Amino acid sequence: MKKQFLIIGSFLTFGFGFSQNTFPTSANTAVGIGTGTTAVPGTGGLRLKVTSGVANTSGVQLTNLTSASPTTTGLLGKALSVNATGNLVLVPVANSDLDTSIYNTDGTLSANRTVNMNAKNLTFNPTNANSQFFINGTNGNVGIGNLLPSMKLDVNGGLKVSRSLIDGQTYANATTAYDAASLLKIGNDVANSGMLSYYDFPASNFTNNQSLSMLHIDDRNDFRRFGTYAYTGGRSGMELMDKTQNWVFNIHEDNDVVNMNLWKSNSHFIIGGTATGTVPYALWVKTGTSQFDRNIFAGENIGIGTSSFTDGTDTYRLSVNGAIRAHRVKVYTTWADFVFEKDYDLPTLEEVEKHIKDKGHLIDIPSAKTVEENGIELGEMNKKLLQKIEELTLYVIELNKEVKELKSKNN
Repeated sequence: MKKQFLIIGSFLTFGFGFSQNTFPTSANTAVGIGTGTTAVPGTGGLRLKVTSGVANTSGVQLTNLTSASPTTTGLLGKALSVNATGNLVLVPVANSDLDTSIYNTDGTLSANRTVNMNAKNLTFNPTNANSQFFINGTNGNVGIGNLLPSMKLDVNGGLKVSRSLIDGQTYANATTAYDAASLLKIGNDVANSGMLSYYDFPASNFTNNQSLSMLHIDDRNDFRRFGTYAYTGGRSGMELMDKTQNWVFNIHEDNDVVNMNLWKSNSHFIIGGTATGTVPYALWVKTGTSQFDRNIFAGENIGIGTSSFTDGTDTYRLSVNGAIRAHRVKVYTTWADFVFEKDYDLPTLEEVEKHIKDKGHLIDIPSAKTVEENGIELGEMNKKLLQKIEELTLYVIELNKEVKELKSKNN
């Protein structure tokens, strides 16, 4: 009887243990393992609660789970997941499976990433109105403060670019504030810069201890075609250069002094219109009038109503086709006082009479035909007229002597 009792006891003990691992099947029944109570609160739909009682230990271990897919090289590892039939399985975890949502967490990219927008637009809306950052998912146009960008970069508002001199690069490179378009080589010891470049030089011995800003536009041959510069609190300038890097035009100012230069020998400055065909003049005012409040200096000739400055073998600095009016005209020339010199050969009145009869004009005076065809030199003509007056004076003196002598004889 004793042996039989032990068998029955063992059976009861086994049956008790089996009943403790049978989970209830009735609705809304909760099960607790290691919780110290058979009643588990069902708050929030909780049906199973496992407590190990040891910190940092879950109290649950799953072993020999089957992977949902084979191991792949380069994966971060595996994670526990639920398959389509509701079974717990291990699944591989790749970099692309990480949660990199900018709304949930910060992160660092471990490799290059490409966002396929599939014709969907991307818009960042800050708190300030009309300051969105927008990317068109179809054409790639980017708008800043503009939701309808018509170009690759369309900015509605100001654009500010700045850079501090914080590294040991060459001076020009370290102060490049902005580069755009194709990168070109400048010299032998300066790194590539854009066809459109802006430089912000801090004060140093390179800039006469003044801060300096410069804007350059270069062509694809790395030749500067346009540039500006400005010293803080100092002079500034602008220049235009040709395809061979020679100056075409520049203007510089320093306080009240302004210089503007057209460097080409065949330069033309046209006011009041555009050139038609070959421009005949270096300075051409096509409409209106021109006024010069200060002196005018001409290195060569001035023509008024004419562009001809020659008359025979003579070249005239001022040539006027029309009348000239003036309150005074001063001419520098030689004079006719040689008539009063002792060796002057004064023509006799008989010689003068004969010349008039033969030539029709006074000795040394041009004829009417000559004057009409060639004009006269004012200075030279005044001298000849004076010469005749002085000769007449000598004739009068001689006649006066003869009259006095006759009066003396008659008395």
